[in-house]
Formats: sequence, structure tokens, C-alpha cells
Amino acid sequence: MRERLTSDLGVYALSGLFSFLVFLLALAVLSATLPGGLDARRTGGLVVGYLLFLSAYTAAWYIYTEIDAREEV
Repeated sequence: MRERLTSDLGVYALSGLFSFLVFLLALAVLSATLPGGLDARRTGGLVVGYLLFLSAYTAAWYIYTEIDAREEV
């Protein structure tokens, strides 16, 4: 199990999970500290931005696995 977490893909997975947790924490903090909290427009903008980041992150992960698979041949 430890080898999986310290592999390159394991690091990708853990850092993706960490970014998701930071995103949720940021939403909670913004909701508590902004005057009036987070409305639908602000939340929507933040979620769309995070999903764009996540799609680029996933594409990089996919490309990395394809390159890694070709090098093992």
C-alpha cells in the first residue's frame, strides 16, 4: 500500500484529494467570512473554476499514464 502512495500516480491522487479538501475548506471559510455569505453566483463561479482546474489535472494524469505505459514496452 505504501508503494502505491509513493509512486508518481499515488502522488497525483493524493495531491488531487488534497486540492479538493482545500477547495471545500475555502468554500466554508468564504461562506463564513463574506458579508452575506456565498450566493449562487459566487459559488457557481468558484465551482466552474475548480472544475476547469480539475479537468486539466485529470488530462495531465491521463497523459502521464499513457506515457508511462509506453515506456514499459
